[in-house]
Amino acid sequence: MALPDSTLLEILGVGHVTSIRAKEGLSLRDALTRVNYSAVRSQIEPGAILAMLRQNSALVDEWVLYSEDKRTSGGWYIQAEKCEIGRVGVPTSVRRFARLEEAVAEYVLRELDFWADLQGAA
Repeated sequence: MALPDSTLLEILGVGHVTSIRAKEGLSLRDALTRVNYSAVRSQIEPGAILAMLRQNSALVDEWVLYSEDKRTSGGWYIQAEKCEIGRVGVPTSVRRFARLEEAVAEYVLRELDFWADLQGAA
């Protein structure tokens, strides 16, 4: 079953609420908990994420800024100019896309999955 648009927007908002530009300044752990990411992840359809990003280019910009602001080598990164995502130090992880929205859609899921899995191991 697909998630409601409002839930997808909350998940896509994680990049902003955890950025240094946000008033809230939530930790990634707190943001993932707030949106109940682990519980709803199996219901997130990548195509729905892409559709949301195509409707709202500001979300694309937020995730690119989130990636640029990261202060860790963990997780994934985006190179917007190349429409590329990957993991630092893992050349085999690099994925290129035809459009930035496609790269960001894949990035969001891989990045949040990475950190959600780390939480479970802690």
